[in-house]
Amino acid sequence: MKQNKYVVLVGALLAQVTIAGLYAWSIFGTALEDEKGWSSDEVLLAYSIAQFVFAFSTIFSGKLVDTMGPRLTITIGGLLYGGGLILSSYATTPLMLYLTFGVIVGAGVGFVYVCPIATLVKWFPNRKGTITGLAVAVFGGGSIIFKDVIGWLIDGSDVSTAFLQLGLVTGVIIIFGAQLTSNPPGYSKATATKGANDFTTHEMVRTRTFRLTWVMYWLAVIPGLLVLGAAKNIGLEVAGLGDEAAATIISILAISNASSRLISGSLSDKLGTLNVLKSVFVVTILALLSLSFLADNQSMFYLGVVGVAVGYGGFLALFPTFTNQQWGTYRYGSNYGIVYQAYGLAALSGIFIKATVGSYTNTFIVSAIAATIGLGIAFMIKERKPAPVVASESASEADLVGTR
Repeated sequence: MKQNKYVVLVGALLAQVTIAGLYAWSIFGTALEDEKGWSSDEVLLAYSIAQFVFAFSTIFSGKLVDTMGPRLTITIGGLLYGGGLILSSYATTPLMLYLTFGVIVGAGVGFVYVCPIATLVKWFPNRKGTITGLAVAVFGGGSIIFKDVIGWLIDGSDVSTAFLQLGLVTGVIIIFGAQLTSNPPGYSKATATKGANDFTTHEMVRTRTFRLTWVMYWLAVIPGLLVLGAAKNIGLEVAGLGDEAAATIISILAISNASSRLISGSLSDKLGTLNVLKSVFVVTILALLSLSFLADNQSMFYLGVVGVAVGYGGFLALFPTFTNQQWGTYRYGSNYGIVYQAYGLAALSGIFIKATVGSYTNTFIVSAIAATIGLGIAFMIKERKPAPVVASESASEADLVGTR
């Protein structure tokens, strides 16, 4: 098939939107509670494990997309994602679900997710922020579709059958999308040139900026991960919404999340990534305080939920862009795979905080404190300025020193 950047764009985004069913987990979760009698914490743990494995698997998928390209990597992701959902239809205990959904589906998401970002920045090098924002916006916004799809499947049968049907359909769609993707003409690991602004993963992890960025990322996404995974439950427990109204929170979150990803990515090209990142931290902190102290007012509750989603979406667009900006494109897939492990730790941190402090309200307070620390770290980092690309086998000592 003739290589065309817009065909690649369609294929990558088709795969990306399909894995967005992960963010509609609370529809599956409440159905599992009703049909199987499992507790909300048991059900939420499956989602948290999936998010953790999702992040962890990007270490391997990032290396694979760097060396073998996106087509193979996304195909593997489609097999894991669809297969994990099919196997989840046979889960009779939470432990089985942790393996089938948490581990296998989570790995599938990780293998698909990293490819559109790592691939499209090569096809659209002058619009890195915008294209990254688009890629992650599709992932965030796809839950609008899957909220209704999953609900429709469950209403038509039961939760086990819904897992089976969703797995069959999504697996096929992802694998089809994979066949449309490729690296730009002539690009390969062997021919890619390492410039003066490019860092290998080993070089990146030695820098002070990496360590600060990793901690900042971890603190940033804890609230968003928790709210997206337990959206319906939060509506029921915190705001006292009815079942149907609580389910609509998923759509509100998805729209806010996706819009923020797209807008934040575009703004980073114009205003600077760190400047936008600091603003997003402020929005997140204010939203969490609103959920902590003003949630009895329904309008403030919705504003708080929207604010958390806007912050989360912004972070998911800005940190990939920042990684590319700071450490280059040469090993971007591998580099972002390491940075992204902060996301995995955040997925487990949220449920740990919730289990420790006991209520969503207290969890929001702790998350606000974490986000405030993250904002402080953002002021400790200097944004890397563009520099002429000079071919070399390794980053210069000046490059390493300048980012420590």
